[in-house]
Amino acid sequence: STHRPALPANYDGQTQTRYVNMLLALDDISPLFNILASFFTWIMLAGFVLLPGTFASWKNEPAGSAERYILNLVDNLSLYVIAFLCTGIGVCGMIWLWWRWQGNYIWLTNRIFIPGFLNSVAGVISTLSSIYGAQGGVFGKTENSAIIVTSALSLICGTLFLVYEYWFIRNLKLEHDHEVGVELPGEFGEG
Repeated sequence: STHRPALPANYDGQTQTRYVNMLLALDDISPLFNILASFFTWIMLAGFVLLPGTFASWKNEPAGSAERYILNLVDNLSLYVIAFLCTGIGVCGMIWLWWRWQGNYIWLTNRIFIPGFLNSVAGVISTLSSIYGAQGGVFGKTENSAIIVTSALSLICGTLFLVYEYWFIRNLKLEHDHEVGVELPGEFGEG
């Protein structure tokens, strides 16, 4: 059995720090917003997964097959538009949720920045594997735009995670520890 450290002498049983308030507010955020966060990060990932399907492979095409080129261009263009629409919807939704819940750093980190970063990294991996697998390492305009978008979103979400986790939330925890005292988790994280 683990024992919590003694409470500070000035503890009145009602101390609620900004950090505790953010943790408690997580229970009050409507499940709809959690579902929307999952949807927007997922639809962004869907766009990233569709993007490599738009890369035309000409390795096995006979020279002068203009008809095939035009047909592939049209098919790839529509898939390219769908992929970027999915990505755009996901990113716009994530930005809206970031604005909507800007006061709860913990929710933003757990629901937007970490999933956004991981899905963006999956997009980078998917794009690179398609370029080096199906394309023989050849970068065209579509491949360049895909790698730029997925890499940029990885960088943005990763940076936001680091800033929020190691600046905003860390400072909240330090403020909390200063007001209430350092609290250690139990053996199984039960507090």
